[in-house]
Amino acid sequence: MNLKKTLCVFLSAAMLLLPLSACGKREESQLDTTIDEGVDTATEITGYGKPDGSISPLFLSEGDKIAVISPSSLPSREQVEATVKGLREWGFEPVEGKYVAPEVRTMEQCMEDLLWALEDPEIRAIFCVRGGYGSTEVMDAMTEELIAASNRMIIGYSDISAYHSAWTVAGLPSIHACMSGTFTGLPEACAEAELRMMKGEIPSYECEAGELCRTGSAKGILIGGNLSTVSASVGTAYDSAAMGKPYVLFLEDVGENLMHIHRYLTVLKHAGVLDNAAGIVFGEWTELPADGDGNFGDDRGGKFESVADMISKQFLSDADIPVAFGFPAGHGNVNYPLLMGAEVTLTVTEDSFTLSWTE
Repeated sequence: MNLKKTLCVFLSAAMLLLPLSACGKREESQLDTTIDEGVDTATEITGYGKPDGSISPLFLSEGDKIAVISPSSLPSREQVEATVKGLREWGFEPVEGKYVAPEVRTMEQCMEDLLWALEDPEIRAIFCVRGGYGSTEVMDAMTEELIAASNRMIIGYSDISAYHSAWTVAGLPSIHACMSGTFTGLPEACAEAELRMMKGEIPSYECEAGELCRTGSAKGILIGGNLSTVSASVGTAYDSAAMGKPYVLFLEDVGENLMHIHRYLTVLKHAGVLDNAAGIVFGEWTELPADGDGNFGDDRGGKFESVADMISKQFLSDADIPVAFGFPAGHGNVNYPLLMGAEVTLTVTEDSFTLSWTE
């Protein structure tokens, strides 16, 4: 090896030993440092009401059979067992899908579990064990008619947002709520609200309003969920924002920096999803990089103070609709249930905002 090659090898090796900050990156000790936004909103359940009469038969009673599947990523055996045990303690009869938690599975096996959960006449609802990834691919093989004919709700959140959208298009409500985590540490108030919603008692929420909230009142079907999943559903056969009905949009996400959140919102902006909303509720933004990695505000007039600040300035500067920030639903420790695909009223004042489902 000649001197030039030797020097290059030496310098390359030396660079691997340098702290990441020496190359203009974050220190390694900072890589796992994250912050959360919208997770500490003061929230009160002000009462419970009955759902619209047309959807009342979809809610559950003690002893009903519930399919336990994972139509996105594979869960652990422990997550499945916690879900089964918890649903049984709630008085239901959980039935595991054939491929809910093998070590590996094919996409076809994942679809087989979902088809079984939709078609088995004894199943009354579908409870997802976890989210993750894969719902949009599975939904490509499902039809609106198949979902509508099932006449049963699906329960979950995160990647399950694609299913919420599909259920809404099919004319069925669904429940955006915690999954296996319901039975492994979810606050009691959230777990109780989830159980009561599954049985047809719908909570009304009152939350503290922040300074970036925009006052007003709006009514429409509640759509949305996980931002990245919702943006991947735009233009598909299960795009609930394209139904031509008034809607209130809910969005949250986890592990995304401002640049990624901006990119997903740009997709929704270009597709008209933001502009056509009667009102918007933003939930929790969790596991954000604490040092602002991906905060592109420097070349757009200054850094943003928060995700809410970025949304207000970049996407809603001219919007004349009610907007709420910080509803406690998403990937934080507090995750209140939401009835998707059903008509909801959002009211925002200077001090508070409320969500209530009309009878």
